[in-house]
Amino acid sequence: MASNENEKATGKRKHNDASEAEGSSLKRSKGGNQGKWMTPSHKAKLQAVKGRSLEVGDTGFWITCQRQKEMRAADEILSICEEYGQKLFNINPDGTNEAAEDEEPEDIETAIEKEVAAMKSENKPKDAPFEVLKMNVDCVLFMRTRPPVDPLLLVREICKDATAAKDRSLRRSRFINKLTPIELTGKATEKGLEDVAKKVLSGHFQLVNDETEEKDAGENKACSYAIRPTLRAHTTLKRIEVIDKVASMISKSHKVDLGNPDKVIIIEIFQTFLGMSVVDREWEAMKRYNIHELYAAASKSAADAEEPKEPENEENEENEEDSKPKGDPESEALPTP
Repeated sequence: MASNENEKATGKRKHNDASEAEGSSLKRSKGGNQGKWMTPSHKAKLQAVKGRSLEVGDTGFWITCQRQKEMRAADEILSICEEYGQKLFNINPDGTNEAAEDEEPEDIETAIEKEVAAMKSENKPKDAPFEVLKMNVDCVLFMRTRPPVDPLLLVREICKDATAAKDRSLRRSRFINKLTPIELTGKATEKGLEDVAKKVLSGHFQLVNDETEEKDAGENKACSYAIRPTLRAHTTLKRIEVIDKVASMISKSHKVDLGNPDKVIIIEIFQTFLGMSVVDREWEAMKRYNIHELYAAASKSAADAEEPKEPENEENEENEEDSKPKGDPESEALPTP
């Protein structure tokens, strides 16, 4: 009798344990999207983003976003890039160039064949102008760009419009924080740093031992600069070593100005990769291309403009009353004879 009760009890416990295990496995299966249901297209996009990786020679820009909102941020930045790609570089949302398509008129049959080919994922172009790369670090994405896209121009225009977005309806993102343009990517080693710096800096500065160093370089000869390195998940190169190495490659005709430089050298080091770009002084004025802060500043500016101001006439009248000489309060209290 006791054994039967134990068996029943044991069986019940086993059943409960199995149910709990099954329930916990179901909960775990929802991970990665906070348990929310995803459309097939969203799932395909998620898998595509996870399957790509950063490579030496890449250009584009880094994206920081809210924690656990990487895929939402990826959706936002893809939408933004498609819009600005069409506006700035004549790129259609499917990655083709409008100008190139207009040059060669095609018949209906050819157009249908191209449309069918575009619908097949295996026939999608591998050299798409925009590709989002999901890093294995929270809150970080990389947008790989290809010609004719200029990442410096693209990011600057996105942030410029964010500066003017005083109305919430004009905001294009909720989960994106900061954009950092990258002109070239290389290996995060001493040699990689030197190779990338030579290619990137030569377009903006006179370099040491450059054959043209003694020649007149126009405005570039006198421009000042500052170096702003950022290191993530990397321990090989040290911050001060990176700064000293880059500064040693630039001609002495350029002066260091940490307060108000003409140009800023951005260096982003992530794990085994190193990226670099040179931006103008507006980078500081635009909150270092932090879209979230630009939206907040635009909202504050709009709110300050809507606040009612006190009329100056009332203030002047109050000041005049205060300036008038007042009699003795005790004599004013005495009754008149």
